[in-house]
Amino acid sequence: MMRRSLLVFCFTLMAGAATAQNTTQQDAPFEAATVKDFLASCGRDTSQCEFTLRLTVLDKLNAGDASPICLKDVHTREPVIAWLKVHPETHPMPTEDGIFAAYRSLYPCP
Repeated sequence: MMRRSLLVFCFTLMAGAATAQNTTQQDAPFEAATVKDFLASCGRDTSQCEFTLRLTVLDKLNAGDASPICLKDVHTREPVIAWLKVHPETHPMPTEDGIFAAYRSLYPCP
């Protein structure tokens, strides 16, 4: 009986660890499918959030058909996140499209 209880306990721990690992992987900002998911994951991982913002800008600008943006600040995470939060119309958008909409709005070129 003791052996069976120990086996069940070990299995439960392993299953819990696997679930936690899967949740962590799915919650990464760079894997968010929508702006809403991105905003939720940014609160948990600010470094990956910043990485995703920078990567999005590079991807969109390298696409060639994107509107130019003129960054005035080195640190854009807080203004972009704040803009996205007050623009719920972007929440169902694909993450990169919503993020770039925020950059175009906040950092237009003269």
